[in-house]
Amino acid sequence: MNRRLFTILGLLLVFAMVGMLVWVSNQLDTLRPTPKVAPVPEPAPSQSQEVPPAVSQTPTASAALLEGYGDPATPPIEDLRKIQHVAVGYFSVVKDSQRFPIGGNADFAAALRGENPNREVFLPASHRLFSADGLILDRWGTPLIVHPQAWRQLELRSAGPDRIPHNDDDLVLSPTGNSSKGE
Repeated sequence: MNRRLFTILGLLLVFAMVGMLVWVSNQLDTLRPTPKVAPVPEPAPSQSQEVPPAVSQTPTASAALLEGYGDPATPPIEDLRKIQHVAVGYFSVVKDSQRFPIGGNADFAAALRGENPNREVFLPASHRLFSADGLILDRWGTPLIVHPQAWRQLELRSAGPDRIPHNDDDLVLSPTGNSSKGE
């Protein structure tokens, strides 16, 4: 009987201790200040999920590469070389060929203005390289012919001083950097 009494008293003591621990834990939770959480503002509804690329006020590296573009003191083929340097920079940054392939002047111009997978603006839309229609112009104001030969390889063709494409005064720059005149 003595043994049974000790067992019951031992169990009562254990239950009392557990109850006391639960009570103390609850008291500590009520004494701690709760942090105030600011409500999260709802995003404004938009017409399009696409976010326009951010336009910086500082000149881009591509704009620096095009410094002197169309300068009458330099040979016209140098203009195409400058654009080719910009293209090399573009393809070194933008690696995704599936979403925004370059199919010609309009695609390449749009990609340089930020319509690319990275949303990277290489040239602002206001750059003098672009026409009012957004195409890349040569020094004579004629849209450049951009002919993709493979991913990351563009042939560039200027219509030349007569502004008529595919004749003897055209300037052509291959992806390898070789230049030629005419058709």
